[in-house]
Amino acid sequence: MHIILKSHVEELAVDFESEASLLAKKFEYFCNYCVVSKHYFGRFNPAVVTTDEDDASLDGIAVIVDGDLITTRDDAKEAFSTHKTNLQVDIVFTQVKSGEQFRKEEIANFKLGLDDFLSLAPKLPNGKFNTETIQIIKVVLANLKKVRNRRPNCHVYYCTSGVYVAQREIQAAFEVIHKSLVDTEFFYSVQVRPLGRSEIIKLYADLSEKNEAKLPLLEFFGMPKMPGIPQSYVAIVKASDFVTALLEDADQNLRESIFEENVRSFLGNNNDVNSAIQQTLQSPDKRSLFSVLNNGITVVAPELTLTPNTKEIHLTNYQIINGCQTSTTLQANKLLLTDSVNVVVKFIESPENESSSDIIAATNSQSDIPKEAFFGLRGKAKLVQKYFIAQNGAVNLENQVHFERRQSEYKHSGYQSTRIFDVREVARCYAAMFLDLPHNSARYVAKIFSASADLLFKEDDHESYYYAACLTLYKYQTLINGKKIGAPEYTKARWHIIQVFKWLCHGTTDTPPPNSKKAEAFARKLIDALNDESKSYIKTFEKCQRIVDAVGLPTDDELKRARFGQDLLAETKKQLGKK
Repeated sequence: MHIILKSHVEELAVDFESEASLLAKKFEYFCNYCVVSKHYFGRFNPAVVTTDEDDASLDGIAVIVDGDLITTRDDAKEAFSTHKTNLQVDIVFTQVKSGEQFRKEEIANFKLGLDDFLSLAPKLPNGKFNTETIQIIKVVLANLKKVRNRRPNCHVYYCTSGVYVAQREIQAAFEVIHKSLVDTEFFYSVQVRPLGRSEIIKLYADLSEKNEAKLPLLEFFGMPKMPGIPQSYVAIVKASDFVTALLEDADQNLRESIFEENVRSFLGNNNDVNSAIQQTLQSPDKRSLFSVLNNGITVVAPELTLTPNTKEIHLTNYQIINGCQTSTTLQANKLLLTDSVNVVVKFIESPENESSSDIIAATNSQSDIPKEAFFGLRGKAKLVQKYFIAQNGAVNLENQVHFERRQSEYKHSGYQSTRIFDVREVARCYAAMFLDLPHNSARYVAKIFSASADLLFKEDDHESYYYAACLTLYKYQTLINGKKIGAPEYTKARWHIIQVFKWLCHGTTDTPPPNSKKAEAFARKLIDALNDESKSYIKTFEKCQRIVDAVGLPTDDELKRARFGQDLLAETKKQLGKK
């Protein structure tokens, strides 16, 4: 394997604390991470999209519904239990070869695996991962009336560590795959892409590099300096320049990653607002009035430079925090953007996270935006993050965990991915461990906010509970990743495991309320136990697993019911009573 590619592969393996010993398996994780990250912008471990050894001819599958990575049939059902009728669905398939060549017979074998899998009743060997994914796809196909364009999009990647040369036979082999997928009539669009090491290395670099843009302005005026905002401008720009400079990548595809901080995603062409934007652009009489008829776009960047004499603005790591609908519709109708079509853009330099959060909240206050999107902007969430930072300053690197309150906030931090918890994961940990609701945490990830919304990030909660819960899950997750003490067998029960850990560590099933004066001391005992150099907490986790064994490993359905937690509580009391 090429030395640069190999170094990247090993780097990612360390980042996710992968215990895979074979370079070929690490390469599968690496390629799956790179290609799935093109379609899913949240945090994920590549292991959750990588197939098992007995999954014939497919090395990775990912199903993304409305921006969420779906990993179980129940999650898929929950994703579609919404009033929305325009959910974008992307399905990603990969085949990864660590060899240096693109071989026609191996590509043909990949096609065989795809055809067999998409029969939805495969004859080739398939493990638990593939079997579950087929059930997910069946849920998607049963809910096409809620899917954008009434069908999902399909993205197929064939990866090797060599150099791709579009030889006639090899190119034809990929065209055969494309035709076969189109002929299923399952998909609205089909993309089949061969990736050699140059393309894979670029994908990996794109994940960590800054996004930068230079944009000419027609007119602008500066606003007064404000606390946390060194400079800001309101400008008129040509819509075509805005699309080319800020919205599109080198392949003229929409840069969806620049909308990560936009609370609401694209609502589709059939949405009333977006239809009106499109109609304005289609009208020769109205398109020149676009900058007056449209509310405009807001762009935030931690680094912003404006050159007055050339009227050019340079942005680094920018995010469009308001105007996703306008931006996406402009890009989709770029052929209609004559020189008379202008757009109003507000540019804000905001290097401080709190100021950015306030701007996001103020510019996205529409009533139809889900409440969960704003949890990371709550004052308590900000204090919880500060608590994480303070705790990390007092412990060794191996005991640090990080709260990523805003999406991709730590993208360039260098922190190990396994140590970073986003708003959803922090909420799930806290609800499982200190609200005694592990069955809610085990459900579809977004459900934690609807099921426990009024109990999360409350102003009188003590921040230590959030930190202790995340640290506990991280420590147990390292045992799972390291395949220690048989922990991988209890992966699905991890939310219940951290609840039982709390009881065993304290020797009681009583927990002070989050607003109690006793809360900090209660959390401190857990934190100290988990940071102890003797790692005696491992034995406590083993006891947790034995308690689960005594009750019986739950089915997927039982995990999401309160009864299993009640049985664990009874068994824990029984065990503690024997002391």
